[in-house]
Amino acid sequence: MKTFLTLLAAITSLSAYTLVGVHACPVCPHVNDQSAKAKCVSSDLKTSCTYNHGIHASQDLTCIYGLRGSLIAGSSSPSCPKTTLTTSTYCPLC
Repeated sequence: MKTFLTLLAAITSLSAYTLVGVHACPVCPHVNDQSAKAKCVSSDLKTSCTYNHGIHASQDLTCIYGLRGSLIAGSSSPSCPKTTLTTSTYCPLC
């Protein structure tokens, strides 16, 4: 039930941002000429972008962006762009 309520709150928040014309989530930028292999938005509206970086998944790069496209320092790879554009068209939940 707790998970359901968290999910419902996230969906409601994202819907509200989209309805009032505020961009719902950042675009995953290219990193080292690669597009993201995965993207999702957490319940606290942080967008996680994952990139192939080596042979093993443990070597993948992750870039985490706030709602307005600013990189969240300390939780992202140094290779990540500091800012990115935002969009409301593709914001899957984590």
